[in-house]
Amino acid sequence: MDLNTPYHTFKKIIKNYNKTVTESKKLPDIPLHGLRHTSATLLISQNIDVRTISSRLGHAQTSTTMNIYAHSLKKMDEVAADTLENLFIKQA
Repeated sequence: MDLNTPYHTFKKIIKNYNKTVTESKKLPDIPLHGLRHTSATLLISQNIDVRTISSRLGHAQTSTTMNIYAHSLKKMDEVAADTLENLFIKQA
């Protein structure tokens, strides 16, 4: 198999799928490696612990994961702060 075959196959799948759906349901045109980042970001958004995500990505150190995905972790921290704020407002 040529090294580019998985990449080209993935691009073709996205292109063919996007031809069959409305604009709002189209998939973004991301590179194959983008699935790795999408997976990690989705797991972070679902509050999966960083150690598990780091292990799935093959990172030897959780700090590597935290450095690469700091933007997603920061967003989750903001969500946590908003959640606490909403809890306190309901209590008042």
